[in-house]
Amino acid sequence: MPKRKKKEAEEIGFVTTLSVPSEGSAGLTGSWRVFIPVLDGERCNKCLLCWIYCPEACINKDIRINYDYCKGCGICAEECPRGAISMVKEEKKQ
Repeated sequence: MPKRKKKEAEEIGFVTTLSVPSEGSAGLTGSWRVFIPVLDGERCNKCLLCWIYCPEACINKDIRINYDYCKGCGICAEECPRGAISMVKEEKKQ
């Protein structure tokens, strides 16, 4: 494991496989979603479960969501123990 990733894993107290969002073969992946995750910063306790469970690695450790790659799957909202993430219908820009 690279030193940087090992240090990050040690900081949160466990070792996990980390991925980084990147363009898929068709380019950015967030353009076809219907729902987007919206974070309520008042309810978030920074447990990082959303960061751990996001299959696209769209959430960073500062709990910022990269909407360019987010597919709107809702796993982050489902795993949040505080209900700090809600899925809302995305308004498409014309």
